[in-house]
Amino acid sequence: MKRFIKFLAKLIIAFLCIWSVGASIAAVYGVALYFPFYISEGSEIPYHRMAAVRVTILLTFAYYSFKYLFSEAKQLYPIQFLDTILKIFTVSLLVLGIRNDVAVSEYITVILLFIMALVLHIVSRPKLRRYYYSKFSD
Repeated sequence: MKRFIKFLAKLIIAFLCIWSVGASIAAVYGVALYFPFYISEGSEIPYHRMAAVRVTILLTFAYYSFKYLFSEAKQLYPIQFLDTILKIFTVSLLVLGIRNDVAVSEYITVILLFIMALVLHIVSRPKLRRYYYSKFSD
């Protein structure tokens, strides 16, 4: 089971990495790609999605600011940052989706993000963190 969770976490992170690079390159060429596979050539990205990204960045900054102010000596692993940002993005997309009365199909993205955040949360826990990293890491 631990091996499966480790593999699933690496698969999710690899997918998000490839998607992020692809979306960044597409943006340079004027094509807006938004999660998971919506291509918006010439049309606007939905407001609730852009607002969710903005809220996610602001709340993640606020979260780590408070965390630094109250416990500045704790080490942060990249998996913990990814876990935090996915959780905040999931909640902000859900709240803004409800607030803006979006289509029911939009909630599939929220469910997908929730599953990804759940897997990364399990892997980033201190007991399982050593299974995620190789034997050569700190």
